[in-house]
Amino acid sequence: MNFLPLIFKNAFRKKTRTLLTVGSIVLPLLVICLMGTFLKALEAPDPKTARGSFRLVVRHRVSILTSLPTAYEETVRQLPGVEAVSDFNFFGGRYRDGGARNFFARAAVDPGTILNVFDEAVIVEGSARDWREDRTGCIVGTNLVARYGWKLGDRVVLVGDVFPMTLELTIRGVYYLENGTSATLFFDRRLIDERFPSFKGSASTIWIRAKDAAASERLGPMIDALFENSPHPTKTETENAFRNGMVSMLGNVKLLMTSIGAVIAAVILLIAGNTMAMVARERITEIAVFRTLGFQKSTILALVLGESVLIALASGVLGILIFVAAQPSLKRLILASPMSSLAATFRLYPEVLTFAFALAAGIGVLAGLVPALRSASRSIVDGLRQVA
Repeated sequence: MNFLPLIFKNAFRKKTRTLLTVGSIVLPLLVICLMGTFLKALEAPDPKTARGSFRLVVRHRVSILTSLPTAYEETVRQLPGVEAVSDFNFFGGRYRDGGARNFFARAAVDPGTILNVFDEAVIVEGSARDWREDRTGCIVGTNLVARYGWKLGDRVVLVGDVFPMTLELTIRGVYYLENGTSATLFFDRRLIDERFPSFKGSASTIWIRAKDAAASERLGPMIDALFENSPHPTKTETENAFRNGMVSMLGNVKLLMTSIGAVIAAVILLIAGNTMAMVARERITEIAVFRTLGFQKSTILALVLGESVLIALASGVLGILIFVAAQPSLKRLILASPMSSLAATFRLYPEVLTFAFALAAGIGVLAGLVPALRSASRSIVDGLRQVA
């Protein structure tokens, strides 16, 4: 006998309660998918493609807030396996206002070398030459152009905080990155050097593009050993490790995310378990009647447990579909946040979606198991004596 229609009918007998139960599972499941994707993005390996790969970041060993001498660049450039070197200064400041909606990365760089390090960047409008020839010029990513409606020749005003100065920049180029993280504004570092002569010759970080994977692994320890006893010791790490280090400044993000995920899973289980307990209590007499009609205990167990699993699986599928549809929008939100560097590896991970679906199925089994066992083991006489 096929009991699937009966299970389906029972699951949606009280539509309002079922929909509320589905919603109470779907929403936490979306959070779990988001946190799982975030953790996978943190752990994603560095790219190993021909372009845009094997980048290293050299920073001061003490803190990224401590500057390095730009004279290190020439020393590093002479090392075997180094393809390109460029210094990098984070400008900070604000555009329009200090709100999160107008946040994007801004950096003072050397126009003559930065595109050699970020060799995957493609200038799609204007040219690098126009930028180099205009000291007050800048290049911006395609994401920023789409967000603010900028075009070549537009003026962008930035008000500094770390560097207390107002910059009036002219857009001379628009660049595109295949990984979708084209959300940084680059301008000529000489604007800062001229305004703050004491800072001239200093950089927040020095970026390196290595020749290959072997050179990338070899250069880090070599550079750090080279400046070990200098007044400015260094810490050299891969671009991926540097990015994760920036995120870790917020605290132990991985532990926090894992803990929150475990709490959410427990809450979902309690909600689903309470719902199935209510369902079982309402059908005590109905189940007793089934038993008098010859239904076996195993059949009763399957009916109640199947109802719980069906609701959980429906919630899991719906939650995953919503997350898949929302992922591009979530990526755009990350690009507009202080964690924009994660956008490169923020994508749909099959293992995260599989885990979410398996979690939903497991919750369905666990939530329905106890009510199903009680319903199957209750005697017919006790069931007929009770009125739901």
